[in-house]
Amino acid sequence: MNRTLFRQIQTGSRLLAIGNLFRAPTPGAQWRLAALFEGNGQSQLKRFPLEMSCVLAVGREFPGEEGAPYRSSGFKKAVVLPPIDSWRERQLGDCPRLTRRLAANPEISGQRCFVFEVDGLTVWLPKFELARKLFFHAAFIVRAAFEPNGLDMAFTIYKEGDAVHIHTPTKTGAPSQLLKIKGYRDHFSWLLLNQDVKRSFESIWQSLNQEQERTSQESAYARWKFDFMAPISLAGTTMNMRGPFDPKSNELLVWEIEALQGLSFSHRGDIFFHHPALKQPVRGEGTGCVSVPSGAEEVEVDAIEEPTAAKEPRLIHLPVEGITFDAQLSTRIAYNGERASGHGKKIDDEQCPSKEGQLLGVADPVSGGSIAPGEFQQLGEGDREEHERFANRFSLLREVIEQIAQEPRITLVSLEVRPLPPVPRCSYHMLDHEKPRCYLLAKFKLPNGNQRYLLEIDTSDNRKTMSTRIMGFKAGVEAEKCIDRILRQTVKGSLRWPHTMAKFCEPLRSVHHPKESSFGVNHAKVFEWKQRIQACLSRE
Repeated sequence: MNRTLFRQIQTGSRLLAIGNLFRAPTPGAQWRLAALFEGNGQSQLKRFPLEMSCVLAVGREFPGEEGAPYRSSGFKKAVVLPPIDSWRERQLGDCPRLTRRLAANPEISGQRCFVFEVDGLTVWLPKFELARKLFFHAAFIVRAAFEPNGLDMAFTIYKEGDAVHIHTPTKTGAPSQLLKIKGYRDHFSWLLLNQDVKRSFESIWQSLNQEQERTSQESAYARWKFDFMAPISLAGTTMNMRGPFDPKSNELLVWEIEALQGLSFSHRGDIFFHHPALKQPVRGEGTGCVSVPSGAEEVEVDAIEEPTAAKEPRLIHLPVEGITFDAQLSTRIAYNGERASGHGKKIDDEQCPSKEGQLLGVADPVSGGSIAPGEFQQLGEGDREEHERFANRFSLLREVIEQIAQEPRITLVSLEVRPLPPVPRCSYHMLDHEKPRCYLLAKFKLPNGNQRYLLEIDTSDNRKTMSTRIMGFKAGVEAEKCIDRILRQTVKGSLRWPHTMAKFCEPLRSVHHPKESSFGVNHAKVFEWKQRIQACLSRE
């Protein structure tokens, strides 16, 4: 990730609070969101277009440095969300953790909060932050939340047996680039097919339509305190959050939700996404130009200036938002014919992103727009070609995992295959000088709520032999960071599982592979392998 700046946010400032939404009474006026920043020791009130909701988590600092465009702050805590009917509604100003200076501002203190108790902890959760984390992960989907029937305008759903086909139009629907990213396909599927979640999304517009008011007779603006109905299916989800914490009263005010893990999703059939621009690529010769800004040294995002509708939007790569589901989703692209990949074609300078910097707009593209359109990417990395590149790795183990996932007492939450991370002065992250060595990571959920991980490393080059590892993590250990550390130490140790795994993993078990046969796959041996894996996953 390179340097990404937001033109309307002062470099070095920190977001202190979210205020009301405002709209002028003139025809065509758009809703804007008030936000209070602190920079250079002074407070600054800003008003942003709705599209900027994707990045406006309280407590974030915007340093303007290379790498992540913002960084989070606040005490970290993880809780399992209680039933929604136990949540209360209060005003933010009632929270003892809100500073006196902010509580004195009626626009801030009047914001709506959910309040609930879990394991003796009282959590104050601003409604805007919960909606941001649940829904606001692309500019077009934010716009849809503030329009009547916004989802139905962007997506059309057809069912065919157990399969679901989701269609989206070229200009007013989901950008085709986002549909190539599994994280977005999964999120859109959850939003559209879980009726409880869809009702929650639509309650934003319904509340806005019912509650907007004028400040006074003399005011030139209509205003609205953000409100919506939380989805009932959130109960049981694990929420990782940040914010000011008081150990005496055991109260926490949520600034930012870092992750939502185990979101409920009941549909188990295939889900196909259709877009007129999604065509199977056919490779040509030569080289072309990548149409995303990741190669630029600097990307500047302008939230106000209107981008042109004549160009395809370019993805603005942001830190990945933690969103996971309680089962693996089967979401795929339904390709509309074939297209040339662009290799060997002449591309003019206007089409090719500058390596020095570019200006992108995230507002709704219009015919008279003046800058290139952009769309936020913050639900996963990579594109379809990158995932298909490793699709044939671990084919036998994938089959075993799919069979285990059909058992009623074990739920497959996620499965990913990625290349091992490179380590300086080590070569074991490659199978050969061109082919990266991959790992497979599967995450399972047991009936008691415990999580188990299966970790496998490709040793098909026979340089080493390694068993399959099945593990859980001790309390307080961040699984993602620990797995990354394990992988790097494994590469550094010349493909040996690090002995330090025992410090962080509990349980920690090894499963040996079936012995190879000169007659091909021995199905009895594979069945025994599956049984050993399943037993290790199930045993406490």
